[in-house]
Amino acid sequence: MPAFRTLSAAEVRGLVRYLRSLQGRGEVQIIRGDEKHGKEIFFGKGGCSACHLIRGEGGFLGPDLTDYAATASPEGMRSEIIRSPRVPAHGYRPAVVVTTRGERLEGLIRNEDNFSIQLQSADGNFHLLRKSDVQSCEHRDGSLMPANYRERLSDSELDDLVSYLMKTPNPNRTAAPAKHKDDYE
Repeated sequence: MPAFRTLSAAEVRGLVRYLRSLQGRGEVQIIRGDEKHGKEIFFGKGGCSACHLIRGEGGFLGPDLTDYAATASPEGMRSEIIRSPRVPAHGYRPAVVVTTRGERLEGLIRNEDNFSIQLQSADGNFHLLRKSDVQSCEHRDGSLMPANYRERLSDSELDDLVSYLMKTPNPNRTAAPAKHKDDYE
């Protein structure tokens, strides 16, 4: 990275603040809430662990949230939890598939192309199906993540949950080095 000799000290500090904000490491953030109670909510009342992992504990249908807070702000995380309606990302679209043999499968479509569907059911099994063996595939609207956390959890419980999630990233973890074109053969 070239030196910024033409920038003033204040401009350099502003640039550094901006770059840190892109990493989720801006100003020191005050996090309200009780981290221990937040863990209880994650693994209990909130039902988050039915789909999400934190440090190897929990479900696997949703994204692993261990390092989510490394790039998210508490406000952004809270608004993501209570956001409604949800549009699932690719790989998280719920569906019901009925095979030509009459087997009914429910889960997430992890991948789909012109010839096949890869569906993961709630028990964790992957079903690799040829489309010629599928009688019907009904894509469901919305996400498996509940859209009613605003009603299910009080403001203080949401603060506790966010506090727990903000404390989960491993502070000693370093990012994997970037691969260079020459690293591939």
